[in-house]
Amino acid sequence: MFDDSMSFVRLLAHSDMFSIEGVVAVTSWWLNSTTAPEALKTIVNKYETVRPNLQTHTDGEFPPASYLIPRIKSGPKTYGLFAIDALEAGGQISDGAKLLIDAVDSSQSRLYVQAWGGVNTLAEALWHVRKTRNAQDLTEFVSRVSVYTISDQDNSGQWIRTEFPNLRYIVSVHGWNQYNQASWLGIASTSPEGGPDPSLVSNEWLAEMIQIGPLGEEYPDVVYTMEGDTPTMLFNMQNGLNVPEHPEYGGWGGRYTPVTMGGQVFSNAADSVVGMDGNTYSSSQATIWRWREAYQNEFAARMQWTLRARGNASDSTHPPLVVVNGSCGVAPYEVEAQPGTSLTFDAAGTWNQDTKGTKGLEYSWIQYKDVTFSPSNKVGVWNVTVPDDSGGLRAIVDLPSFEESCIEVLNAGYRVCQVYHLVLEVKNIAGDIPMTRYKRIVIKMKSSSTS
Repeated sequence: MFDDSMSFVRLLAHSDMFSIEGVVAVTSWWLNSTTAPEALKTIVNKYETVRPNLQTHTDGEFPPASYLIPRIKSGPKTYGLFAIDALEAGGQISDGAKLLIDAVDSSQSRLYVQAWGGVNTLAEALWHVRKTRNAQDLTEFVSRVSVYTISDQDNSGQWIRTEFPNLRYIVSVHGWNQYNQASWLGIASTSPEGGPDPSLVSNEWLAEMIQIGPLGEEYPDVVYTMEGDTPTMLFNMQNGLNVPEHPEYGGWGGRYTPVTMGGQVFSNAADSVVGMDGNTYSSSQATIWRWREAYQNEFAARMQWTLRARGNASDSTHPPLVVVNGSCGVAPYEVEAQPGTSLTFDAAGTWNQDTKGTKGLEYSWIQYKDVTFSPSNKVGVWNVTVPDDSGGLRAIVDLPSFEESCIEVLNAGYRVCQVYHLVLEVKNIAGDIPMTRYKRIVIKMKSSSTS
């Protein structure tokens, strides 16, 4: 429960970035027959005391306790598939499963299920919908659910993936309880030595930066690991980097690719990242820890928000607004390009809320090469140049040749070309704690060698 409480404090401090439809206390391998919804309500009540301060720092809405507490329910108080056995014997679905079904039914957009423990509440919901609705309605229901679970923490996950193969399901698949193989461990991993920054996940750093104020008092010390469940929420944060509909794109919550081509189950992918010591490390955990400075500073800055309202006396940091070639907002900026040509990207219009201009902003243009799918055995070489006189605002991309970036599909009569990802990272360093936002640029190579 320790790291769940940590993650729940973080969720509340970032709750303006989500539309929280419900919170369900569940069982897991570690807590077989007990759920703790009252513990969640206690944290929400502490959050309510600082919510007025939080609300002054953003145009988004921090939901009040009066909204959240009625939406905290319990899943089945039994382990894994015993919940399904009970339904087969004539039992009723849990309040948590009812809440989940209602949330899917009441929304036209996809519901993202962030699973921090076992998933038998979801299993109950799916079982019930299949039992009570026709095939078309079941298909529609499943299509509007996306799951990101922190490994398999009970035996219902595999059942769900087998029974409902069209359900979008993100999970680190590994031997039972072999969590050192999981991507999500990158949230707080201190190894390999020289790779991630261990200072940002230490009890000392957390005491200074997070365990402050009424809400911070609910954040416990690290006992086993820090916030193992948090990657599920980082995955959905609207920061300009994350694209929840594309787990293969990567972001604060990690990067995952389909287990089978065209399949709906996504599992570990690896990134190659330069660590603190200057060496390159390749692992699935690196897909998360590569962003550690940004997501930890985001949390720390928001905990400062809880202490005081925004105003002239506040030196709190706020996220920058990022613009590329006139495109703003969190959606990727997509362009089609001819192989062998050059593209120019301009961040003019990017804005620092705190300085009312561009003062205090740092710009970094990142080639996210790991994302590129290669239909051949190599990825085309593309170069990014930032002109010295641009102040970091402009980047020129020289694209690879047609031969390097496209391949003829044998006996199919068409070509497949690579897609390149360039990420503009903008950091507001005007305050004591930096905050970072991004603009992802997706460059799709045309399959014709002529314009």
